[in-house]
Amino acid sequence: MFFINGIFWLWLFVVPTGILGFAAFWLYIKNPGNIIFSIIISIIGIVSGFFLAEYVRKKYGLDNFFGRISATPDIDGGNILDNTEKEEDV
Repeated sequence: MFFINGIFWLWLFVVPTGILGFAAFWLYIKNPGNIIFSIIISIIGIVSGFFLAEYVRKKYGLDNFFGRISATPDIDGGNILDNTEKEEDV
């Protein structure tokens, strides 16, 4: 379970870090004089990724959070072809 939670934690950490890291890299490529802004944006991305992952871990639990994201409530618990009520209403 520790290994799975570690993967989920890293997954949540990488999203804001990667997005802001890409923005910082793009800003640096546009003008190398913006290196200080790129470093600041990268640090903000790392800190926000850490806080987001910890917030979700403490508030919801990582396995519960990712389980709800990947859930398919419209097809869970039965065969979707057996349910004809939805098609008749449309």
